[in-house]
Amino acid sequence: MTLKNKVAIVTGGSSGIGEAIANKLIELGAKVIIFDIKEPKSSLFNYYKVDITKDNEIKKAVKLIDKVDILVNNAGIYFEKYIEETTDEDIDKMVDINIKGTFKVTRNLINKLKESQGCIINIASCLGLVPELTSPLYCTTKAGIVMFTKCLAQEYADLGVRVNCVLPGPILTELLEDSFKNEEQKIKCAKRIPVRRIGKPSEVANVVAFLSSDETSYVTGGIYTVDGGVSTSSIYSK
Repeated sequence: MTLKNKVAIVTGGSSGIGEAIANKLIELGAKVIIFDIKEPKSSLFNYYKVDITKDNEIKKAVKLIDKVDILVNNAGIYFEKYIEETTDEDIDKMVDINIKGTFKVTRNLINKLKESQGCIINIASCLGLVPELTSPLYCTTKAGIVMFTKCLAQEYADLGVRVNCVLPGPILTELLEDSFKNEEQKIKCAKRIPVRRIGKPSEVANVVAFLSSDETSYVTGGIYTVDGGVSTSSIYSK
């Protein structure tokens, strides 16, 4: 499997799952451009400081890019709040990033992707399929990304643009690690997952890389969970 001569944009690629995806695409020969509000640690990437909620910043970066073969819409935020605790500001922030940001980046790059007959991989979450009782807003936005994927796959299939969605479960990033108050909480989280462990960022990156490659040239509109079985079990939402 190779991505030689391919140009990929990864939003939110400076850390966590996005960083693992960017590293995997580089490993397979792609030129990787990162859109993020913070600079990546590695100098292997081309970096544009882009807040995906701001259309003018996206447009400014896109004008400097000649070709795009792969778009990975990874940038997003997560927090847990019951509906009674969720403020209008919370709603605006999460929808602006998780839904509108993904929409805006895609809208600004779709012509380049049509030119290259490229592909889009949207990073949603297994919580777009099964509920987490403490985060209804997040679950709703990620369910929206699943439907966004299906709509775009239908719209652009005859133009040669493939659109797929990857849905991670609990993945051991710095963000998740910091959310555990102690080792006991981490162990409890792992025990709730059918395979009895937390996933690694590289395991998400491997699936994204496969979907980015020509090996999946007949694959579009697909929804691929990388969640250790979380979305197949109702136990996680209890």
